Amino acid sequence: MKTSNAIRFGPVLLGLALFATTTASAHTVRSRPARGVVESLDVEARIVRFAPRNGEAPTELALTSRTKFVHNWHFVPAKELKNGTTAVVHYRSPFFGRPFVTRVVWVNGE
Repeated sequence: MKTSNAIRFGPVLLGLALFATTTASAHTVRSRPARGVVESLDVEARIVRFAPRNGEAPTELALTSRTKFVHNWHFVPAKELKNGTTAVVHYRSPFFGRPFVTRVVWVNGE
């Protein structure tokens, strides 16, 4: 009895499809990254004023206790972020309330 090619190669193709690599993402699906300039940072009031690079108006975003600051690929305190720094801000916009920052990333020389 002769077996068809579909029966022989079907399990192999199914195995390859199941174990294929998928793309990785450095931010959560719900967060939105935006590159721009940090105009001001007020740690006491928990507000950062951010001007996106794409020409949109500056936006005030809230800081939470879970906001992470990453400088040169290391976690740092918020006071190291200076006014006028070009950074990538990952933020979320909830249905109710103000948009808030989840992570701020900046690298020297960029």
